[in-house]
Amino acid sequence: MGEIKELEAPEDIPYSLFDEYTMNGDCIIEYNYANDCSAEIQKLFNDTFKQEIFSQYLTKAANKENFYYGPTDAWLYEALEKYPIKDKNICIIGSANPWYEAIAVTYGVKSCTVIEYSKRESFHDKIIYKQPHEMSDEKFDACFSISSVEHDGLGRYGDPLDPNGDLKAMQRLKDFLHDDSLVYFAVPVGADKIVFNVHRVYGYKRIDKLLEGWDVVDQYGFNENSFTNNFNGIDGTPYQPVYVLRKK
Repeated sequence: MGEIKELEAPEDIPYSLFDEYTMNGDCIIEYNYANDCSAEIQKLFNDTFKQEIFSQYLTKAANKENFYYGPTDAWLYEALEKYPIKDKNICIIGSANPWYEAIAVTYGVKSCTVIEYSKRESFHDKIIYKQPHEMSDEKFDACFSISSVEHDGLGRYGDPLDPNGDLKAMQRLKDFLHDDSLVYFAVPVGADKIVFNVHRVYGYKRIDKLLEGWDVVDQYGFNENSFTNNFNGIDGTPYQPVYVLRKK
């Protein structure tokens, strides 16, 4: 694996960026802290990227069990039954553990390329790990982005601070896709909020910006109050319904 570079995630929003991060006061501001770019945390992450653990995940995925994000996984299974990924070359945006890689392999992908800030070593012949700077002009038939984009630009994972890092990530994602490719997509949904440096929550104002340039093909797990509840989820796990998207 090689030496893991020690980084320190930011604890506070820089004053010069505060208005942009909070959409000029249009979103709730809360603080939490995670330093998931530290050498210690990266070692914990890397310890899950092993064949033994992956085999356990494959069994859970085959049984359609839910994992860290709870009902989000059940909604993803529904989407994959209706919009299959069998024999497709897919990408996954971000991976703290190989759970969504296991779902992809279980549902019969031809290959799975995972785009992750941190260095990862492959342990399966269908899975390739790449850092963003290693990506070139590859195009994929489908993509998983499950609880990933809401972290972009907050520095938690060693990424540069950028109030619009999430919006830029959504636009960059289009470069990896064919015109008819589908994205299986989930972010925390509720009243507009930024919980610095952990994640964003998307309400009426921010979700429209995030999905600009995308067609919503289908959605799973939404309720009528999805974009208005100031709700952090069950046991601290954010409420994350699933979109199926196609670029316009």
